[in-house]
Amino acid sequence: MTYPLTALISDLHSNLPALTTALRDARERGAERFVCLGDVIGYGARPTECLELVIDAIAGADGRKPGLCLQGNHEYAVLSSGEDFNPNARRAIDWTRDQINHGGPTGDKALTYWDFLGGLEPFAMEPGAMYAHGSPRDPVREYLLPRDARDSAKMQANFDRMRALDPEGHSGVCFVGHSHVPGIFYEDGRYYRPKGSEGPYDLGALARCRAIVNVGSVGQPRDGDRRLAYVMFDGRSLTFVRLDYDLTTAQEHIRAVSELPGHLADRLALGQ
Repeated sequence: MTYPLTALISDLHSNLPALTTALRDARERGAERFVCLGDVIGYGARPTECLELVIDAIAGADGRKPGLCLQGNHEYAVLSSGEDFNPNARRAIDWTRDQINHGGPTGDKALTYWDFLGGLEPFAMEPGAMYAHGSPRDPVREYLLPRDARDSAKMQANFDRMRALDPEGHSGVCFVGHSHVPGIFYEDGRYYRPKGSEGPYDLGALARCRAIVNVGSVGQPRDGDRRLAYVMFDGRSLTFVRLDYDLTTAQEHIRAVSELPGHLADRLALGQ
């Protein structure tokens, strides 16, 4: 299989202006398909509109190759109770569930949304790459944060899981999101954290030194940089992308919904 030029997006969190900007930019860069690592929904104020865009993008609706979308912890929560969320996240996911039940802007898409959400898998693998929302060993819930590069036991457990899933090394990189912080964890203990739009980086002989790449967050970055983040990958080299978007409109969308805590709008400007 020839790995197509792929735009990897994650943690969109119902931020429609950010997602629209990311999809447009990826198409301009020649993306042949889209892979979403989960958390399309939660926190933000445009959940059904973002679901529509992701469904179309991964379907190859614009003539590109079909992609895929994974289940994140916010998809899991909207399908269950979200009882393990903090109060603000719980308020947002309860409101999101209501919006999905209302069927979106046209009022008739509830079954489409629930069928899509219910069919999402937490992990995927193909020649060239693995995909998880959180980590290889706990695809939905485990966070991989920059400080974990110093936690050799935690990181080795995740690389061991990659080897168990793919002993021949055909998929030497695993793409994740969830922490909202872009970076590369290498099996030999190195960690690289990009400072902006950087690359392409040749990941090299991944069968010998595997890598876990966090693609960052489109809709709610948490690395002190308010610009949206995503990754382009062609099967060997990757590029970290950071872009400005209409943050003011995203904040206005949230503040217009009384059920959503106002700090969810404030944090967007801080990249936190």
